[in-house]
Amino acid sequence: MEQARAASSEEQQGPSLSSSEEGQGLSAGQYLDKALNLIGKRMRSAASLVREKGPREGFPRNALESASDVLDSAGRYMMREHPARDVGGLIKRYPGRSLVACFLVGFVAGSASRRVRG
Repeated sequence: MEQARAASSEEQQGPSLSSSEEGQGLSAGQYLDKALNLIGKRMRSAASLVREKGPREGFPRNALESASDVLDSAGRYMMREHPARDVGGLIKRYPGRSLVACFLVGFVAGSASRRVRG
């Protein structure tokens, strides 16, 4: 419970900066890298928690094990790679498809928000 409170307060504050970084200021790219690294750590921590607290046998165990494997590998990717560069590369390679995808995401989000409001 205490870990959840600490994690929640850190997430609200954004990525933590060391005292040497505070004076220098971070570029947007550096801040994004720190944020993605922090997200990756959280994802790996969540995967570990699912493995520890989940059921020990049966179908739920298998499903949770698969989910925790996905969380762990996604967390490792966020920590080691640069997903923003990957997305940027995809947009540059497929600009038309990217525009269509953005339009569809906006349409679905708008429709969902109208349904929620009533």
